[in-house]
Amino acid sequence: MNRIFAFVLSLAILLTPTMGLAQSVPEVMPIAESVEVTESEVKTLPYNFESVYRVPIKLSITEKITTKGQTLTEGQTIQFRVVKDTYCKRKTFLKKDTIVNAKIETVISAGMNGFPAEIIVGDFEIPGARPTQLVDTYVKKGQNRCYVVYPIKWALTIIPFVGSLTNLIMGGNAKIKPSDEVVIYYYPDWK
Repeated sequence: MNRIFAFVLSLAILLTPTMGLAQSVPEVMPIAESVEVTESEVKTLPYNFESVYRVPIKLSITEKITTKGQTLTEGQTIQFRVVKDTYCKRKTFLKKDTIVNAKIETVISAGMNGFPAEIIVGDFEIPGARPTQLVDTYVKKGQNRCYVVYPIKWALTIIPFVGSLTNLIMGGNAKIKPSDEVVIYYYPDWK
């Protein structure tokens, strides 16, 4: 008898419209109007997406940095060196061994379960280039051990509490060495 009563009550609740909601929702929702951009507004944008001409700038760091043991801070300035002469439209844009400053934007330390550390570098100061003309974010990650940790974790969950021991496995540290090649792109036609 209780099952029949519960079924009828739940059916009545599902079929009865709610008083406040049914009256407050309009029948047809208005469609958002499209926004038109004039040609003069497009010309004032800092990016010219019609021009895809870009110049790769190859850099290497002057001193090795790592998330292990060093105290890297966000906003810290680091220096890069231009690996080889860079040409833009048949003219020399950057000479070899020119020093370029950059800032560390984000530092993520290695985590449990094999999550890797990460260093994000940006805000490169290229002589003769405006910041709006650069695509200049460089990301370096450490060794990702999650692909090994999770299968082991799930295999060990049969034994109580043993699967939790894999939480102690840390991810790899991120390091940028002078032998690493960092490539950023300069778009000379952008404003």
